[in-house]
Amino acid sequence: MRIMVVDDDDIIIEAMRNILEPEGFEVIAARSGEECLRLLESGITPDYIFIDIQMPGIDGWETLRRIKSRRKLREIPVAMLTAQPLRRETLEKEDIGELVDYVVKPFTRRDIEETLKQALVLPL
Repeated sequence: MRIMVVDDDDIIIEAMRNILEPEGFEVIAARSGEECLRLLESGITPDYIFIDIQMPGIDGWETLRRIKSRRKLREIPVAMLTAQPLRRETLEKEDIGELVDYVVKPFTRRDIEETLKQALVLPL
């Protein structure tokens, strides 16, 4: 299975690789919302996407909106990576209703595994 990690911080991408690759996942790294969208449009189809909220250029929310606006991509589950817990008002916004989950940084291996189990991507 393929997991895309979209984050402008190489440390986060490497941490996700260290968690996911030993579990047998292929990790596809994108260092911006723009790169994520280019990879998806080029035909790369991950089974799950983690997107950092705060990135230069296209932020995580806009990246999520653009993914969910494309018919061939909208079924891919997406979780946001965030430095702070999301407020209820944010989670209730209509335009992010397609969000599967979110993970607060710094995260642990267990946080990532629990997120993937809830999405039925990780059978642990």
